[in-house]
Amino acid sequence: MPDRRTGQQLIHAIKRDGNYLRLMAPGLDFLLEKGSIMMFRRCNGWLGVGIDPIRVKDRRGASRPFNGTEKRSPF
Repeated sequence: MPDRRTGQQLIHAIKRDGNYLRLMAPGLDFLLEKGSIMMFRRCNGWLGVGIDPIRVKDRRGASRPFNGTEKRSPF
């Protein structure tokens, strides 16, 4: 369900203390970083934090830099 003010999709989540929340993606990211979220809902069902795989916030920072020979054409 989108938020009426922003039009962004609200994400359903359950905190570790059992409280149920509906929040936007930046709020979920913040609480995930703090370790406060136990579960949140995706379009295909509920995801358990620490049980199910979740995306890394910044994929570029998660992988090692490429040190090989560049094979792509500059044009």
